[in-house]
Amino acid sequence: MTDETSRPIGRDAVRRALIDATTQLAIEHGLAMSVRDIAARAGVNHGLVHTYFGSKDALISAAFDDINARAAAETRDDGFPPLDLASRRGGELVKALARLMLDADRDLFTSHPVLDGWRDALTRDRPDLGQDEVAERIAVATAIGLGWALFADLVTTTLGMDTDARASADARVTALFAEIGAIPPFT
Repeated sequence: MTDETSRPIGRDAVRRALIDATTQLAIEHGLAMSVRDIAARAGVNHGLVHTYFGSKDALISAAFDDINARAAAETRDDGFPPLDLASRRGGELVKALARLMLDADRDLFTSHPVLDGWRDALTRDRPDLGQDEVAERIAVATAIGLGWALFADLVTTTLGMDTDARASADARVTALFAEIGAIPPFT
């Protein structure tokens, strides 16, 4: 909960606080959150959820769109995703996606700009690939990248891997992600 001196003030600050609170709660607890929980985390009156978003579902959609927009903003200038995108901001993207897949019966994202940009870049840079192969490469690379970001800590801890072994595994997964996704080296 936010203290009185740091409560968000103004439309933009309140909207940002509500979106950030929703994202944090979705990652921590899934989509089973109340409007009061969101407002308390944001440090605002719960009525502001309806004032600024109209409904809890609209706020949840706005939070997932925000996650997607931040991921898209980190896309490389050539259109490809950065190799560490899934693990950035503490794995926020992958954790939110995992919660979404577990809790929602629908896709809360209204767009997938990272995948769209990646498809466009790969189609441009690799005209030898058909659209099905482009989609397959992106799908497999995405599953590897997201899966590693989500489960690497669990798997490496369970296997008793030390820091050097973990770093080596991280490097191998990153190289595999880049190879399968046909992501050119960043220059």
